Amino acid sequence: MKPLLTAISTIAVLLLVGSGVSSVYAEVPTWIKNNAEWWADGTIDDDSFVQGIQFLIKEGIMEIPPTSQGTNSGSEIPTWIKNNAEWWAAGAIDDESFILGIQFLIKEGILKI
Repeated sequence: MKPLLTAISTIAVLLLVGSGVSSVYAEVPTWIKNNAEWWADGTIDDDSFVQGIQFLIKEGIMEIPPTSQGTNSGSEIPTWIKNNAEWWAAGAIDDESFILGIQFLIKEGILKI
């Protein structure tokens, strides 16, 4: 199963880098993994997850490399982002891969900062 996770994560990273999302590494506090795990298992909904990430970014708790803000609104979060959150919470992917997903949400206008 681990090679499949790696392959999917690699494909997601390549798609993000190819779409112009910065892949500069930023630090993510470990305790944020709880939120990602709760979101992935359905304990919290998409809006709660997005609001939590927005708060963490605005308060400087979670740093995201400069990312162009998209103008779309009301877009649905892609399933692969939730998969990345689950894998990140489990330690199957690194912080940078998780951050690339957050940058994607910002770029697509799903997450406003």
